Amino acid sequence: MGELHGTTITHDAAIRKTNDEKFEFAYALRQRDKEAILKFPNGLVVSSNEEVRRRLGEILGQCGLATVFASTVAESGMALAGNEVFIVLCDDFLPDGRYVDIVRLVGQSDTKALVIVVSRTGEWPEYLTAIRAGAFDYSAYPPIPGELQRIIQNAFRECGRQRRLEGTAVL
Repeated sequence: MGELHGTTITHDAAIRKTNDEKFEFAYALRQRDKEAILKFPNGLVVSSNEEVRRRLGEILGQCGLATVFASTVAESGMALAGNEVFIVLCDDFLPDGRYVDIVRLVGQSDTKALVIVVSRTGEWPEYLTAIRAGAFDYSAYPPIPGELQRIIQNAFRECGRQRRLEGTAVL
């Protein structure tokens, strides 16, 4: 064994092979997660408030997602039909419905998008209703810095996990 700048270098072939296998496995998992993210490049922001749309669009952009905007449930349906959507950030109240309508719409579509409800009230009963309706998560608006990004990163992980499970189920 030798040492280089505080790093131990192993000359044992068996240990090196085990470490190489661990690295290859971790690399393969990262590639699968990356493929899942690349397959769903768009985020959909649904809000009738222009300031909310702008701010949520900026957050999706910081997470590396292109953003599609909609102001109503009807526009959301058209956006879901015309785009591959990975995640939906929706306001709790819309001119022609509520977030429950968006969750239902996403559930009926071919996309496997995850819905995050963004609420100006942030009340616990509404959180429970959103989760029971099928939302991935629920966040207060305006979001605490980093909170919505953390939720979106959790959605990336969940999507990657689902894709891995689907891949192993086929084998």
